[in-house]
Amino acid sequence: MKKQKTPLPQKSSVPSRPPIVAILGHVDHGKTTLLDYIRSTHVAAREAGGITQKIGAYQVDFRGHPLTFIDTPGHAAFNRMRSRGAGVADIAVLVVDAGDGVMPQTIESIKHIQKAAIPFVVAINKVDKEGSNPDSVKAQLTEHQVFVEGYGGNTPFVLISGKTGLGVDSLLETILLLAELEELVSSPDVPLVAPVIEAKLDSTRGPLVSIIVREGTIKVGQDIVGGRVRALFNDLGKSIPFATPGMPVQILGFKILPAVGEIIRSVALPPEPAMAPSDDIASPAIASGDGVAPNRLNLILRADTLGSLEAIEASFTPEINIITVGTGDLTESDILHAISTQALVLGFAVRIPSSVQKLAEAEGVAVKSFTIIYELLDYLEKKVFKLMEPTIDEEELGRGVVLKTFDIDGSHIAGTRVDSGRFETGDTIHLVRSEVSKDAKIRSIRLGREEVKKVETGHECGLLFSPNLDIKEKDLIISYKKINTED
Repeated sequence: MKKQKTPLPQKSSVPSRPPIVAILGHVDHGKTTLLDYIRSTHVAAREAGGITQKIGAYQVDFRGHPLTFIDTPGHAAFNRMRSRGAGVADIAVLVVDAGDGVMPQTIESIKHIQKAAIPFVVAINKVDKEGSNPDSVKAQLTEHQVFVEGYGGNTPFVLISGKTGLGVDSLLETILLLAELEELVSSPDVPLVAPVIEAKLDSTRGPLVSIIVREGTIKVGQDIVGGRVRALFNDLGKSIPFATPGMPVQILGFKILPAVGEIIRSVALPPEPAMAPSDDIASPAIASGDGVAPNRLNLILRADTLGSLEAIEASFTPEINIITVGTGDLTESDILHAISTQALVLGFAVRIPSSVQKLAEAEGVAVKSFTIIYELLDYLEKKVFKLMEPTIDEEELGRGVVLKTFDIDGSHIAGTRVDSGRFETGDTIHLVRSEVSKDAKIRSIRLGREEVKKVETGHECGLLFSPNLDIKEKDLIISYKKINTED
C-alpha cells in the first residue's frame, strides 16, 4: 500500500522555537551536499578538499517553518565535534550512502545520537547512483540497534538524493513532524542559554564566537559571562541587533575565547560547565607542554579555530609532544619558541606571514601549513615514523644535550653535557632537532684542555663531528651502533 503523506504541523497559539537539527554521518556520504541543496548554496565547493572542517550552523525556512541545521564534519578526526553537535541538537539526521552502507563514522554517529537521546531520521542518500541498495542499508542498521520502519522498528527513513533534491522535501517534512512531537517552546524572555559551537581568533576583530540560542534572547550591548556583546552576525554574515531561540549567531565582544561546548549566559547567572563531558571539552586557546621531549616529536601547533585544534590533538599519538597550541596565524614567537624547544611548527588553515617564514628559514626551523586535516595527520605520521626509525635496528650508546657551540678554524664544536651512557671517538651519532640527521661521526672529544677517547655520563665535553654539522644550543646528540637483525 502506498504510504500516505503526513500533513505538516499547523501553527498553534503557543510560540515554538525552530528545531536545532544535526546532520551526522560518515565522510563523503553527502551531508554538506544535502545541506547545500536545502540552502540553495554551495558550501562544499568552498571547503578545502571538499570536506567540512568546522561546525557551521545555518537557518532555513521550509514552507513558513524555520529550521536550524548544524553541519558536523564526517572525517574520523572530528569525533568530538560530532558528539558536541548531537549534544546541542533537538533532532538528528543520520545520512548514509545507499551504496557504501554503514561505515565507521556512521556507527560513531549512531552512538552520539543514542547518547544524546534525541529523535532522528535516517536519510539514505545517493539513491540515484548506480549500485545503490537502500534495503541493504536498512539491514546493516539493525546490526547497530537502529530499526527503521519495515525493519522491526519505527525510526523514520527517507530515500533522498542531496545532489538532485529527490526526497529532500519529504525529509524536511519528517523533521518538522519530529519537532512537533518534541514540543519545542520558544522562551525569548527567560535567561539566556546558548552553547558555543565554534570559537576562533579573528586577526582583525579579535575573539569571534559562534553560538546557537536555545533559550532567552541575546542583544547587542548585553553583558554576558566573559564579555559584552559588541556585535552580532547571523549565518549570512549580516549584522543583527538581537537573536532569539533557535537562531545561530556569531558574537564579537569576548575578552578571551570560551571553550567549545561552554554555555553562554548573562552575567546575572554563574557560568556553567560545558554541555559535553569534561573529556569532550576543547583545549584552551593556548596550552604549553613540559618542554623538550627527546624521545618524541616536539610540536608547536596553530589552527583557525578551537574546534579544529581539538580534532587534530585528539588524533595525536603518544610520540607527539605538544609544546604549545593556539588559534590564529603563525608568529615570530612561535619560531623563537621552536628554536629553544627543537620543535616542528605546523599550522592548520592559518597564514604563515612572510616575516615568519624568513625567520624560520634563517633559523633552520621546519614550518608547514595545511588546509586539509588528513594531509596534516599523514605528514605527522611520517615524521613520527622517521623519528622512531633509528630505534628499529640501532642500539643507543649515549645521549647528551648541546649547551654551547664554538667555532675554531671553521670547525663547529658542540659543548655537550652527557646525560646518559657515554660518547667515544668514532661513534656514529644522530643530531636531533626537528629532523634526524644521520651518518655523522665523533671525530674528537675534548675534556677540558685534554683530548680523550671516551667521556662518561655526567661530564661536559667538546665534540667535533665529521662531517662538520650545523649545531645549535639544545640540540640532542645520540650515539648508537647498528644491531645485526639477521637470524
